[in-house]
Amino acid sequence: MSRHPLTVEISNEVDLTINKVLPHDKVFSIQVGHRLFRASGLSLSSDSPSYFTKFFSEDANKDKVLFLDRNPRIFEMIYNHLQGYPLDINNDYDFVHLWLDSLYFGLRKLQKFLISEDIFANVGNRTFKIAKSLFVNTGNYPNYFTVLYDGLFHENIDHIVVKGILRPPPLRPATVCRSPDLFADLIGLLRGSLDVIRNDEHRRLLIRECKYYRFLELEQRIVKHKIINNPFSPYRQEIVIDLFDIHPKGVVNDSPPDKLKEVPLKYQRPFLSKEPKRSLIFQLDTTANPDILGYSEVKLVLNKNVHVPIVHITHKLATRMQYAFQEFSGEFTTQEISPFPCIIFTLGFAGCKSIINGREMKELWIHDIIGKDEKAGSEPPAKKRKEVEGDLIEFRLTRSLWRMVMRGKMARVHAVSIEGFTDQTEFLRNELDFL
Repeated sequence: MSRHPLTVEISNEVDLTINKVLPHDKVFSIQVGHRLFRASGLSLSSDSPSYFTKFFSEDANKDKVLFLDRNPRIFEMIYNHLQGYPLDINNDYDFVHLWLDSLYFGLRKLQKFLISEDIFANVGNRTFKIAKSLFVNTGNYPNYFTVLYDGLFHENIDHIVVKGILRPPPLRPATVCRSPDLFADLIGLLRGSLDVIRNDEHRRLLIRECKYYRFLELEQRIVKHKIINNPFSPYRQEIVIDLFDIHPKGVVNDSPPDKLKEVPLKYQRPFLSKEPKRSLIFQLDTTANPDILGYSEVKLVLNKNVHVPIVHITHKLATRMQYAFQEFSGEFTTQEISPFPCIIFTLGFAGCKSIINGREMKELWIHDIIGKDEKAGSEPPAKKRKEVEGDLIEFRLTRSLWRMVMRGKMARVHAVSIEGFTDQTEFLRNELDFL
C-alpha cells in the first residue's frame, strides 16, 4: 500500500463550513407522512436558516417531533441534500414537487441547486432531461422552456414565500402537445449529431419545431444552404439559400450611402456565433411545397422595344421578399395584383446559366431576342430577331438563383441560374409525371 494518502481536489466554489445554527451533535426527529426521519443538527444547519432550524431553535420545540404532512419520497431527497449528497433527479414531477417543497421549507441552497439543474421537458407525454448548457449562453436562449422555468421559479416564490400560504399549491409539470420524436431529433442536433436530418420534408418539420420552441440558433444551423468558396469573387465565400429561409436580421447592405458604387448584398446567418458575412445568392422556387406556399409566379419578361429584361415576382414570393429585405423593400417597384403584391426588378444576365423548355441556352440568348448584344454593343442579325414574333415575350421560371445588387437602398437583381418554360405544353411535357 502506498504511504501517500490519496488526495481529492475540491472546487473552491464549495463552501464546507457549516454555521452552528443548531447543536451539530444533537439528533432531531421529523415525521413526514408515515416515515420518521432523524437528522443531526449539523445536517439541518447545512442549509439554513430554514423552516427546520427555526422550529428546533425554539426552546419549547428542541425535543419535539416535527410532523410534516408532505410526501416522504420527496422529503427523502431533501434529507439526502441536507446530509451533503448530490441529487440526481430523473423525473419532471419530482423536480416540480422538490422545487415547491424547497420554497416551502426555505432551503435556499437547494433552490440554488435546482435553478442550475438540468431542464425537464415533457413533450407529448414523454419526459426529456436536457443539460442547461445546451440552452444557456447560445443563440437558443431564451426559449420556450427557459421562459417556462422562469415562470415556475418566480411565480411560486411569490405565492409561497411572500404570501406565506399554509402549503405549496398543487402544480403539475407543463406538457407540450408536440411530437416527442421530432423533439428528440432536435435534442440530438443540439448535442452535435450530424445524421439526424433524413430528407427535406423532415428538415421542414424540424425547422417548424425550432420556430415553436424558439431555438433560433439551431434553426439557422439546419436551414438548407450551401457555402461556396469562389476564387473569382472578391468576397471569396458565397452562401446559397432559399428566399423563405432568409432572416431579415442576417441581411447586410454594405453599399455606400453616396450611391457611387454597386455592391452585392451579403448575408450573415443570425444567432450564430462567429458567423462571417458572405455574398448572398437566393433561390426562388415556385414548385416547392405548393400546399403550404400556395401559388406564386416568377415571370421573366423581355420587351424588344425597351431592350431591358425585367422579372415579375408575385403572390407569396413577393410578400416574403418584402419581409426578408424589409430594410429597403420600400424602394422596390411594386404593383398590386389583388390581394397579393407584385415586385418588378430590372435584371442583369451576364454569365447566367439558362435552361428553357429543358434545353440549355447559349449565354447571350436574351440579347438576341431583345435586340441588344451586351458584349459587342450592336444589334444582332435581323434573321435572329425575326425568329421571335411579337414585342413582348414571357417565360415562367420554376427555379432560379439570384444576386441582389445594391446602390444605396436601390436594388436590382442579377440572374445566376434559371429554369423555365415558354408555354403550358412545354411545362407539362417536362414537369408532369405519374404519382
